[in-house]
This record gives sequence, C-alpha cells and structure tokens, in this order.
Amino acid sequence: MKTIEDDHKLNKFIYLYEISRAITLNQTLDELGAYIVKNLSLAWNQSNSLFPFLEIHDTCFKSDRFTQALVHKFSAPIFMNGKKCGQLCFFYENIDEIDWSEEEDFPLLRNLANDLGLWLEHKNQISQQVEKLRELQIIESAINRHASLAITDNQGKINYINQQFCITSQYSENELIGQDHRIINSGFHTSEFMGNVWNTLAKGHVWKGELKNRTKDGTFFWIDATIVPIIPVQHETPLHYISIWTDVTAYKQLEEKMEMQMKELARSNDELEQFAYVVTHDLQEPLRAINSFVQLLKKYCNEKLDDRANELISHAVAGTHRMQLLIDDLLTYAQVNAHQALESVDCEKLLRNVLTDLSVIIGECKAIITYDKLPVVKGIPFQFIQLFTNLINNALKFQRELPPKIHIGVEQNLNEWIFSVSDNGIGIEEQYLERIFRVFQRLHSRREYVGTGIGLAICKKVVERHGGKIWIKSKPSVGSTIYFTIPKSN
Repeated sequence: MKTIEDDHKLNKFIYLYEISRAITLNQTLDELGAYIVKNLSLAWNQSNSLFPFLEIHDTCFKSDRFTQALVHKFSAPIFMNGKKCGQLCFFYENIDEIDWSEEEDFPLLRNLANDLGLWLEHKNQISQQVEKLRELQIIESAINRHASLAITDNQGKINYINQQFCITSQYSENELIGQDHRIINSGFHTSEFMGNVWNTLAKGHVWKGELKNRTKDGTFFWIDATIVPIIPVQHETPLHYISIWTDVTAYKQLEEKMEMQMKELARSNDELEQFAYVVTHDLQEPLRAINSFVQLLKKYCNEKLDDRANELISHAVAGTHRMQLLIDDLLTYAQVNAHQALESVDCEKLLRNVLTDLSVIIGECKAIITYDKLPVVKGIPFQFIQLFTNLINNALKFQRELPPKIHIGVEQNLNEWIFSVSDNGIGIEEQYLERIFRVFQRLHSRREYVGTGIGLAICKKVVERHGGKIWIKSKPSVGSTIYFTIPKSN
C-alpha cells in the first residue's frame, strides 16, 4: 500500500529531477539560483519549516520567508575547479519538526551541490572561450587594419586569407582559397632565392625578408614578410605556414629614389672636385708667369719708374700672392674627399708635429698652447694635419691684445671622441656662428685679418668626411671653443 512517506519521496525526486534538468539549460546564475531555491522548497515541503539557502561567490538566493533568526542548518559545500565557491543549505526553526535523513537526504543535497559546481565550471569555461574569441576577433581586426595574413598548407595552397590580403592583392577570397600561393608571384626573384626561402621553411625555421609580388591587374608591390612554419606535435615537418606581411611599396620606391639621388650626388661631387682640382691646377702656371713678369718689370724698369708705378707693381705682386694662397686653399678643399684608406692616427703625436711646424708664429704671438692626452683614432693623417693646423691658426689669428691661450681638449662618450679647441680671442657674435664654416665666409676685412675664408670650411669637410660633426660656441671679447667629433674605432 502506498504511504504518505512514499508520496513525499516521489515528490522530492520529481522536483530534484526538475532542478537537474534546469542545470543542463543555458541560463544565467540568477535564473538558475532562483529556480533551485523554489524547487528545493517544494521538494522538502515539511510543514513550511525547512528553508533552502544557496550561496555562490558573493550572491545569495533564498525564499521570501527566510529570516536571520534561522541559525541551524544542513549544508553541502560547492566546489569549482577544486576551490570552494559557495554552499547549498537548509535552515530550519525547530529540529524536532524536521524529518532529515543523513543516509538519504544529505547525499541528495551533496550531489546537487556537486552538479552546481560542474555547471559553474562549464559556465566559466564557456565565458573564457567567449572572451578568448572576442580577443581573437579584436586581434584579427587589428591585423586587418595593418597587415595581410595567409595560411597555406605545406604545398603552398592557400587555406585562409584575411581582408587586407585581398585588398592588397586585388583578388577576392573565392579567387584565392585553394590556389597556390604563387598566384601573386611576380617572377622578380631568382629560383635560387625562392629555393632558399622554401628550404628554410621546410627545416622548420622562420623566414623574414622582403618580397616583390604582383596584384591581379599586374601591378608590382613590395612586402616585408614573416613566414612561420607550423609543426604539430609528433610531426617532424611543417603541415602549414602562416605568412604575415605589410605593404612597403612606398618605402621601396623612396629607397630607390634616394639611391638614385645619392649616386647622382656622388657623381656631381666627383665632377665638382675634379673641376676644382683642374681649375686650380691649371691656374698655377699662368699665375706664376704673371708674378714673374711683374717681378722682372720691377727689376729692369725700377730706375725708370716713379714711386706711383712702383706702388702699383707692389699691389700687383701682393694680389698674385693672395691669389696663389686662394688657389692653394681651393686645391686643399677639393682634395678632402679623395678616397683613401683609413689608418691609425695618433692625435697627440700628430699635434706635436703641427705645433713644431707652427713654432715660429706661436713664438711671435707669445702664445701658450696646452693639450690633454689625445687618443688614437682611425682617419687620414694628412687631413688631420689640415684640421689641427687650421683650427690652431684660426685661434692664433683672431687674438686680442692679450697673448693667445689655446687648449686642445678631448672627452668621450660611448661611440665617439669629442675634441675641443678653446681660445681667449676676439670671439664671434651669435648671429654669425652658422656662417663661419662656409667657403669664402669672412667676418672681417683683409686689412684686419689675413686669410681666404676657406680654413674652417676645410675643417668641416674633414670632420664630416670622417663621420663626425663640428660646431662652435663663442662670446665676443671672451673667446671661442670649436668642438668636433670623431667616431671611435671598432
């Protein structure tokens, strides 16, 4: 005969089945939690004295009649990935009114808690997968905005391409999928070059480099590509290749244009230097002839000429002398870029030789010249002689009433030596500092200071020929310091 107890058990299993079925459905935690509490109340409907309580993380689900006065409970913990994340409980007012079986009811409660834990784990996995998919979509969108992406099999057949690939190649996705990747091959690269690419990839190595391809309409374009072989576990050779590249056609065109301009500039410089050398060399002989004829004129006609004539002859001689100096300086300037092998230059030893050559003028000026311990650098020795000679001559020339004091210093950083030549001369006003390294730039008349205005231009050319830079700091009536850098030897 069927009893009331049997009806209670059947009723309990029906509602627990409804809860188990609900757990398999795709719904939110709030929906499921409220449904569980509702059905647990019906499953253990014992004089309305048993109150279900579900706690997951910081969220609680309970019946409307639940109060804080309910302190006694039956409880089963809920675990997610091995960590406790909540509990499933029954609270009650009076234990004497509760028919609770540790052998029957508690296992049901514990099994339900375990099912909830599995549901939470599954829900979390789905959430993580959705988040990863969203991240992948963001990454794909970012790549589409910047780079082309293609996946091929190990035979080179295209399995996947992104939108940017289609835009650059001018082919549609349907035209590319299943086709050999050589569909965009331009034929520009040699078979040896392409063979090296495939051999590198076949060995499982990443290949990076530039390739020239062709669009659907035949237009050539350059790419900067990275091709990565994909070798699955337990495989020795790649099954797929992922190619990521960016269009660098504009850069390559600019590079080619710059190369052409550099070649043209080098040719122009060579022609200019050759022209300057030829002109200055060819001017030497007629200038010597003029000077000689004027000297002979003075010698043979000296007694027949008056003072005015002799004065004019003296001006002519001085003019030819100045022109000779100018030609010599122009010739020196033209020869600075002469192609010569670099060799070790002991700057301190070279400087001592320069000071010996300038000893007469140094003595006449009563100049005091000091210098730091100078390094050994790579350079062209005779150009360094020109450099130091011109810088020291410049400091001696533009002196004040005081005896010149000149110091040659040097400092260093990671990549270069920083030389300095300081003096206590007349200095230069700031607005003229950029002009002094130009050819024929003079800030004073020849009556005040002699010279051709090429000396510092030669210094600039020598320094730049050696990969350095030159600049000046100066204050009028205080002095000047000219700095120049020379790269350190490798």
